[in-house]
Amino acid sequence: MSEATTSHCLSGLEPDNLLAFLALLGLLRSLELVRPEWRPKAYWNFDKSPLRPVLTTCGSGTESAVCEAATEGLRVFHKALFPFRHEPSKKEGSKEAPVKKAAKPGSDKPRKGLVTRRDRQRSLARRCILVGQACRADIQRYSIWQLRCQLVGCSAVAAVRKGKDIETTPLKLTSGNMPFIGGMFELAETCRAEEMQKSLFSNWEYAYKGNSLRFSPDEAQRYAYRASDPSDEGAYTELAPTALSGLGLLSFPMAQTHKGWRMPAYSGTSSEGRIYWPIWGSDGGNGSPLRTIEAMLQALPLEEGESPKLFGPRAMIANARRYALDPSQPYYGNISRADIERIPQ
Repeated sequence: MSEATTSHCLSGLEPDNLLAFLALLGLLRSLELVRPEWRPKAYWNFDKSPLRPVLTTCGSGTESAVCEAATEGLRVFHKALFPFRHEPSKKEGSKEAPVKKAAKPGSDKPRKGLVTRRDRQRSLARRCILVGQACRADIQRYSIWQLRCQLVGCSAVAAVRKGKDIETTPLKLTSGNMPFIGGMFELAETCRAEEMQKSLFSNWEYAYKGNSLRFSPDEAQRYAYRASDPSDEGAYTELAPTALSGLGLLSFPMAQTHKGWRMPAYSGTSSEGRIYWPIWGSDGGNGSPLRTIEAMLQALPLEEGESPKLFGPRAMIANARRYALDPSQPYYGNISRADIERIPQ
């Protein structure tokens, strides 16, 4: 006899919004971290309009319980981010300089991002592996160190341009030169269950003024066609999805293409390209777990004549345009709403 499951329609997550898809991935990861016994899965309900994802969990659970658990998962993410918050800098002929003062909550200038020094990165990677192996019996602590291992694996050594360090981590699409870790550290700490409830189960209002990765097309509309960089003005975003997107990006890393690294589900250059993500059904089951969705992303974009069996018989593919207004400055760009097409069978 199969175990009873509970389904929740995530009315706030639109299929053509990249931020919403990243939030869905982050939600599944967050629940896996703190409620693994729920065995969370997701699918898109093709039989009801408008098209929205459905979260399924084992046992009985309310919307409030889902939001509380997702927020708890963000706290685990927050702890995992702790060693990455700052990069100490050195002045010539001096000892290591103190870390700069952290930005105030809600500030549009977040703490500095991922580690970029090669030696520090190797040291932290070794520590993550050794401590992670030693604490496997403590599930919560092990989850934190496992996340840190993934963060190290996704980070990259900075490039130097015009005398400045530029982060090239896959955890940041080139839609602005914003430190990823500083923003996520603050968002994971700030988000509450009430914001989670509104964002997952209601239409988005974009009422939060603070750190934003600008993955939503509605954020892009306010950012486009400016004569100057508006980063100092801040941006309005949806708090909970933006916080969850940090966890989602561990499954769907994004960055401009560089030698030796291929961004999954992306085609094009840093200034112009397409981002792809799957829209799949339940196919008579309870949906797909995160690891299956990750396999779908690795298979995109589909080549002509490629078998779509992994996606299911009713699956669709969303693809959004990533474009820079000025090709000579690819860091400042936008993401459109996605076109959604069925996969030819």
